[in-house]
Amino acid sequence: MGSENGNWCLIESDPGVFTELIQNMGVKDVQVEELYSLDAESLRAMAPVYGLIFLFKWQPGAEPHSASSASSGSGSDSSGVYFARQIIQNACATQAILAVLLNQAGSIELGETLGGFREFSMDLPPDMRGLAMTNSDRIRDVHNSFVRPESFISEERRAATKDDDVFHFVSYVPVAGRLYELDGLQDGPIDHGATDDWLEAVGGVIQKRMAEYSQSEIRFNLMAVIGDRRKILSDRISAMDADISRLMERLQALRLDSRAESLEEATRVETQLGQLSTERAGLEHMVEQENDKFARYRFDNALRKHNFIPLVYRLVRGMAEKGALQAAIQQAEEAAKTRPRREAVLD
Repeated sequence: MGSENGNWCLIESDPGVFTELIQNMGVKDVQVEELYSLDAESLRAMAPVYGLIFLFKWQPGAEPHSASSASSGSGSDSSGVYFARQIIQNACATQAILAVLLNQAGSIELGETLGGFREFSMDLPPDMRGLAMTNSDRIRDVHNSFVRPESFISEERRAATKDDDVFHFVSYVPVAGRLYELDGLQDGPIDHGATDDWLEAVGGVIQKRMAEYSQSEIRFNLMAVIGDRRKILSDRISAMDADISRLMERLQALRLDSRAESLEEATRVETQLGQLSTERAGLEHMVEQENDKFARYRFDNALRKHNFIPLVYRLVRGMAEKGALQAAIQQAEEAAKTRPRREAVLD
């Protein structure tokens, strides 16, 4: 892996950021959700789950995870896995996302950008795939849309130093009935074996990885790449509307029949309609919650991208004119003494 940033910015490990990155690359009906449990039932409730993205503290010189039970590179038949080496330091967040998307091309509508890139790079070796990925103007521009406007900080100051805690993204994705760990810093895909239920298997793999760290290390982040919940819920509402319409027609016919058995059936149909109406209201509420979440994502991302430097300049200038700046500087210096070290993400 090269040590240069290659004009790729650091980006935040956040589901709203990752979701917008995916959308801006032209992928349809996919979002990212943060996970707080590896329970298989919780994961199944989010179906379809296309892959998981795991953020952990990177340890220089560490062996590939579960090297004793998993195989990497040419030692396993991973010819059907799309794997790219990480060439540029700051690219690993986007590379982890693409590792999931490009291995789920049969289930996801990739769009023109990623669909064309996958077709172009499919026959390339992993290192050339990584080079092609980091040299893609469109992919890099979408990634760098989240660059923070920090005009007074040089690129050298932004880069991680040897004293920083460095974090790294890897992906877990099912391919052809096997669970693979895709880490661009390794030579190839890490095969965690065949599985009939990868959502059941992946929890144990990630928990084992967490256990390799000291008990004091709790800085992990796990996200799932899933289908767009708004579309899934809306499709369920549409299907439910069709059922309600069918039952309404059935109820109308039964009410025209005066036989006792028809009246009893009408009562049962009315009960079904009531249950469906209640379920439909619940689904509509869930759609509203998803819409609110996406609105919050847009607002938060707008704040991430906004240049606050002119505002800060005016505030500092105003404090200086009022004689309050020196006291604020002293207070900030005292607070800085107790501030934890900067945590860098090995993107």
